[in-house]
Amino acid sequence: MSRALRWSVAAALAAGLSAGCSYFNGMWSAKRHASDARQLERRGQPSDARAQWAQAAAKAKRWQTPDAVLIQVEGLAYSGACRDAVELIARARASTEDATRRERIDLADAECALVGGDPARAEAALAAPLVSRNAARRSRAEHVAGRAAAIRLDYDAAANHFKRSREPGSAGRALVAEQQLLIVRATQRADLPAIATELARLLRTVSGTEEASHVLELIAHVRGVSETPAARFRTAEIARDSLHAPALAGQLFLEAAAVDSASLYAPKALIAALALLPERRDSLVALLDSRYAASPYTRVFHGEPSVAYAAAEDALARDLGVQSTRIPGISAGVLFDPPVPGPRGPRL
Repeated sequence: MSRALRWSVAAALAAGLSAGCSYFNGMWSAKRHASDARQLERRGQPSDARAQWAQAAAKAKRWQTPDAVLIQVEGLAYSGACRDAVELIARARASTEDATRRERIDLADAECALVGGDPARAEAALAAPLVSRNAARRSRAEHVAGRAAAIRLDYDAAANHFKRSREPGSAGRALVAEQQLLIVRATQRADLPAIATELARLLRTVSGTEEASHVLELIAHVRGVSETPAARFRTAEIARDSLHAPALAGQLFLEAAAVDSASLYAPKALIAALALLPERRDSLVALLDSRYAASPYTRVFHGEPSVAYAAAEDALARDLGVQSTRIPGISAGVLFDPPVPGPRGPRL
């Protein structure tokens, strides 16, 4: 072997050893950051965990081995950088048959689906992780499934998923979801004080119940005294659109129409109640036609054009200090749908 050839072989070996060492060191660092992130999650320190996941993804980015791609997928998903994870998730899923890897990829995909506001996609991705033989992955899947169910307003399913999870905060989330289910089933204001008392207790004594704070604010608003017709209408909207309590909201719309029977918004409140209390449809339509036949809301409800309808909606929006629900660019005299009000939020 010539001296030049020996030098060439030696250089190639050195380069290979250097690349191997670089890969080993880089992957060791990436895995360490991922391990630290998981520990921080178990301690209930999500912000610090996200920072560690971002570091894990950055350390693994240089390499395209299955291990490196998997860490990138998890790091991007759990640090909140889901836009950067979409292509990697698809590529990683297509290139592996290993059940463990696929479950980890599915969990990351479900997390990103929730970030994107798509609970149905998240639940589809969780099919395998929810029945995983690995307790840690199964627990995480239950937690994500609980969050997805809560977004869909299925608080019964959310509570059950959270109860089966051992993730930090899951027990508290389950308890809050149970109270939210009671709110959904509420039929009158008198149902709310006991729920508010329990939520306040949970907020003081149980971790993972932070959402209770916002729910309590909404309950306080609905229980409060509204001084104007527009404010009473708004309270009913909040019960419907934010607390998601249809029976309670229907009663509040009827109260608003009864207390402010001469208000411009009384027929609008009756129409809103129609959608929430279908068993009372005939009597409410009769009242609408007998007392408010000339109202722009009644006319549009029956499919008639009304120039005054747009003006009434704008007036209500100004009274409430919120954005009008009327679609820009649509003629005020031609409407194609019944005037179902809202939703104007605030949303949970």
